[in-house]
Amino acid sequence: MGGTDGERGFSNVKSRKQATPKVSVIMPVYNTRQDWLDLAIGSILRQTFKDFELIIIDDGSDEATQRYLDSCKDPQIVLLRQEKNTNPAIARNEGLKVARGEYIAFMDSDDISLPQRFEKQVEHLEGHPDIGLVATRVSDAVHPWKVERWGERNHPRQIECDLLLAGNVLCISSVMVRREILCREGIEFRGDCFPAEDYKMWAELVGRTQMVRMDEVLVRYRKRKPNPRREKQEEIVCRVETEILIRKFGVREEDAQMLISLLRCRGIPENGGCLLAAMNHTIEQLGAAGYEREHTESSLRWAIRKVYYRTKTWEGQVRLMRMPWGKEMRLGRVWRLWCFITRGIL
Repeated sequence: MGGTDGERGFSNVKSRKQATPKVSVIMPVYNTRQDWLDLAIGSILRQTFKDFELIIIDDGSDEATQRYLDSCKDPQIVLLRQEKNTNPAIARNEGLKVARGEYIAFMDSDDISLPQRFEKQVEHLEGHPDIGLVATRVSDAVHPWKVERWGERNHPRQIECDLLLAGNVLCISSVMVRREILCREGIEFRGDCFPAEDYKMWAELVGRTQMVRMDEVLVRYRKRKPNPRREKQEEIVCRVETEILIRKFGVREEDAQMLISLLRCRGIPENGGCLLAAMNHTIEQLGAAGYEREHTESSLRWAIRKVYYRTKTWEGQVRLMRMPWGKEMRLGRVWRLWCFITRGIL
């Protein structure tokens, strides 16, 4: 991925290990709380799998953060410093340019990787050469007993359908990907897609490699509430989903726009018949590309349920009640009535 260490601005180039590591870990940092940053870096250095390099990209942090990073003298740490703050997408790309590992592991600077994360992910990739990306389940960093629940949604085709129709279902701090795939396909993070640049990368990998999610919790993720970037994230995800369905799968533009606008809670169409036709056309196009109807309908049902939960107006719930998809999507009448009362009335 080009460039010498000196050209890339490593502040501790002399400490860089000469042997090529198996895994390159990429961690952008920008003014992260020191206690969170200490936990994040420590969780990487305490991995049971030791053949890795930790590439930290200081994305124009303040002096206090710079001093802390300079104090991290572990030989497995490679520090790359950028003078001005950009965004995590650009920072991660700088890390990708100098990464040497066969596998790339991503890590946010406020999350925590459990000790066996790398060991189990490398073992999975080594044993399944057809798999290009492996993620894990995650739990809350503050309340570890709060575990994300995906049910039986770990089949590669199901994950792809979820990415296409239900949004970002992969936590970036749990992802490990083969570097060869990113190089071969010319895929990197898109700065113009921040703060949903990770979703854009996963969406571009759909159809180019198989993705799996291990059922074990191996990462603790620090959720941000409230998330000031949520609206922009949803806008970008909506745009990317629509573009992928049109470009990769030949879904009609008007159908893709209508369906994804609904699934991202950006508008409930008045004409339920047109919406149902758009859904059926999308299912047919994905079916022609090899996606089983069971997986596609499961993703649609999951996304539509979230629309009901997030629609908190009388008018919106009335419009949802009139939609003709109850039978096709197996949305029970009692459940829909419960949503109508709790979201639209109370």
